[in-house]
Amino acid sequence: MQIVKCKESDKENSIKYLLTQDNKEIGHGYIFAREINPIEIYIIEEMRSNGYGKLLFTKLLQIAYDSGRVNLVFDIELQNYRMNNILSSLGAQHIGTNDEKNRWVIPV
Repeated sequence: MQIVKCKESDKENSIKYLLTQDNKEIGHGYIFAREINPIEIYIIEEMRSNGYGKLLFTKLLQIAYDSGRVNLVFDIELQNYRMNNILSSLGAQHIGTNDEKNRWVIPV
């Protein structure tokens, strides 16, 4: 299993990372310069529910911390139970629900 930083990103103001296993992409993620939702991840549908999302998110979170980011804030849609579960399992603080989204903060 590898998480590799890409040379270029297909989304503006972001750094892209690939999650691969045996040279096959399992998913990818981005770290953005923005204040809300600074990390986004995507896991290929047939590979979900195997812990890959948590693994990728945790690694990108560590990269964000190492670069000096603090108190990362996420607005996650209520129906995105996988991401809400990841944030909860990593000790993020649920600070409210608004417009059908949960707001989480992960302090350093």
